[in-house]
Amino acid sequence: MIKIFYTKFNPEDMTAILDQWLSILPFQLQKINQSYKNKEDQVRNLSGKLLLAEALKNIGYGSIALDTIQYNQFKKPYLSKDFDFSISHSGRYVFCVIGKNLKLGLDIEEIKPINFSEITNIMSNSEWKQINEASNPLRQFFTLWTLKEAAIKAEGTGFFTDLNTIKVKGNTIHIGDNIWFSNKLVFDENYSGHLVTSNLERGYEMIFKDLTIANYDKKK
Repeated sequence: MIKIFYTKFNPEDMTAILDQWLSILPFQLQKINQSYKNKEDQVRNLSGKLLLAEALKNIGYGSIALDTIQYNQFKKPYLSKDFDFSISHSGRYVFCVIGKNLKLGLDIEEIKPINFSEITNIMSNSEWKQINEASNPLRQFFTLWTLKEAAIKAEGTGFFTDLNTIKVKGNTIHIGDNIWFSNKLVFDENYSGHLVTSNLERGYEMIFKDLTIANYDKKK
């Protein structure tokens, strides 16, 4: 089964989270984390790595070191051919999904006002028509956006793929000859999120992890 680990942090907890958990990362990953100037970005980066470590232990790969992450030619991270993972963060949420024997991608986005006129090239004319005619155009935009971004993460090409060429057809996303299957993530009405997989995989488990000092045991 696919496992989705996620967390939510509050501004008042950010310093405590960094103080408590940053030191357990491999030194090179600590340096990368500290290169972020914004404390929220540091917490998001750290949280993603902690969730990935938890996910690896959960599926029996706890011995894999986080600093052995490699990247394909399009900068998609990977650790093993036996499983795939994807990390996404937006606002106060951080998600990490992991699954064996398939390809997958996940994207979450906080639903915030956006100027559609500045991003006309990322949707097709029919998709813009669908957005503009929706009862909630902003939510419909982020629905399509998270579907497309999750798909290019699964595809492994990231934004090297032109989003305008990706076709969303019901619960499937088409990138060239490849077909991806989508699952909507329901976790907060102010966010949009989707999981995309290479198989018609409907089963997944969402596991919340509280990274505040009092509620998360780093020895697990």
